Amino acid sequence: MNKESIDDLDDQIVDDDVDPEIVEETNPELEDENNLDSIEITDEIEEDSSTEESDLGLQDKLARKMNLKLAGIQRGKRSEKDIFDKDKVLEAVFDKSTVMTLSRLINNGIISYVNGAVGAGKESQLYWAVDPSGIDLAVKIYLVTTSNFKKRYPYLVGDPRFTRIKSGTRSLVELWAKKEFRNLSKSFNCGIPCPEPITVVKNILIMKFVGKGGVPYPTLVESEVDYSDYEKTITIISDLYQKAELVHADLSEYNIFKTDEGPIVFDFGSAVDIRHPKTKEFLERDISNITRFFVKRGLTVDNPIDVFKRVVQ
Repeated sequence: MNKESIDDLDDQIVDDDVDPEIVEETNPELEDENNLDSIEITDEIEEDSSTEESDLGLQDKLARKMNLKLAGIQRGKRSEKDIFDKDKVLEAVFDKSTVMTLSRLINNGIISYVNGAVGAGKESQLYWAVDPSGIDLAVKIYLVTTSNFKKRYPYLVGDPRFTRIKSGTRSLVELWAKKEFRNLSKSFNCGIPCPEPITVVKNILIMKFVGKGGVPYPTLVESEVDYSDYEKTITIISDLYQKAELVHADLSEYNIFKTDEGPIVFDFGSAVDIRHPKTKEFLERDISNITRFFVKRGLTVDNPIDVFKRVVQ
């Protein structure tokens, strides 16, 4: 990933009432591996009278297909109702623009098929998909109907990579998706253990799936932990700051997977460049959150003030 292309990001967001182009963001260092050079996802979605009927037909067809997939979800002993309310998810996620974008991702060979949902949050839904070569993917669809993104302005305003931020939920959501992709790309290219980013198109972010058989690895809060897990997590915080020049800004035991190879951090949407005016505040909070968790688990850990000093020195 070209450092300048990330750090000097200067986004101009379109109005909500204008249907923007589908613009694909890919990780240049991953393009050869994933054969993305031949994929064209820059066509504009036209909504004139000649295509309206076919577009609506495609939306209905894809929504019905996803509905059938969702109806067959089984994740351990958890029922579909335990994971999320299917009807609400379909209503919130599969608006016309999202359906068209997802369809184009499938038609262009980035996604082969979608197995079903694996998690739901206030701002996004996560789906387990498979690419044409059989590799498991995580498809993160940001909700364009949520108002929660208005609370995310402090993570954008002040970040020197974002100089023009236009209001409007859809514009903000698409910017947030692009921001998470770029943060992931920079972190992954610096060797930070995080999901491998594949591409982002509008409000859809695609990564390699962290887990097996459509089941994500457990998070720290769901796992037995030891001092080694603490040390590795602090190392991740330090490497993010020193190597990737980022602060996660929303780090906790809920967004760190525990794997046999060590912790893997995810949910990078809030991560800020270290030039952000609130960098130190966010870093202190990340360290405090991690310290509090491991202390609650009965471990003796370093003073968070000392950890902070080591990270920023």
